[in-house]
This record gives sequence, structure tokens and C-alpha cells, in this order.
Amino acid sequence: MRIYSDPHTDETVVALRGEIDHGCEETLETSLTSALSCADRGIAIDLSKVSFWACSSVNVLLAVRQLALQHGKTVSLLATSPIAHRVLELTDTLQLFTTGTGAVPRVPHPST
Repeated sequence: MRIYSDPHTDETVVALRGEIDHGCEETLETSLTSALSCADRGIAIDLSKVSFWACSSVNVLLAVRQLALQHGKTVSLLATSPIAHRVLELTDTLQLFTTGTGAVPRVPHPST
């Protein structure tokens, strides 16, 4: 996990990579909550390097989003891997993490 500031948007970016499964959900929630509390406007999550995304991990995103809304902040997605994109589509939650009118960019699979 990498956390950095995006000078173009004033958002804190949280870049995730690898497998996000049930075993790391507590760490994920702690990290996202911490990044959110330090951010002025909100956080943008980059899922472009995620190779596995457990459906139960969507609950972590939803909990952090709810916390953000309570504090007048945002949680958005910068990009998603095909795996993460599909899970968010299947759970009908992708639209909750878009900003403005644009769709969340999906990073193509390396073999396509």
C-alpha cells in the first residue's frame, strides 16, 4: 500500500496492490481510515494493481465512505483493475465511488 498526496486534486491517494482478501481487511480499514482522517478533502483509491478483490472487502470501502460522508469528505476511485472493477460492478457499488460525471477508468488486463 502506498499513500501520497495528489497535487492536482488536493486528495490523498491510497494505492493498493496485490491480493485484497478477508485476511487483510482490518489493516485495509485502519489504513484507509487513517488516510481519510489526515486528508483535507478526501481520499482517492487506486485499485489498478489489485490482482484479487474479495467481495467482503467492498464492505470496508463502504464503511470508509460512510465515515467520509459524516465528515464532509469524499472517497473516490482513481482506477480499477479488471478484477476489482468486476467485483464492484457485481455488488452494484461502483457508482458510489465515482466523482463528477466520469466513469472510473479500468486498467486493461496485461494480456489484452
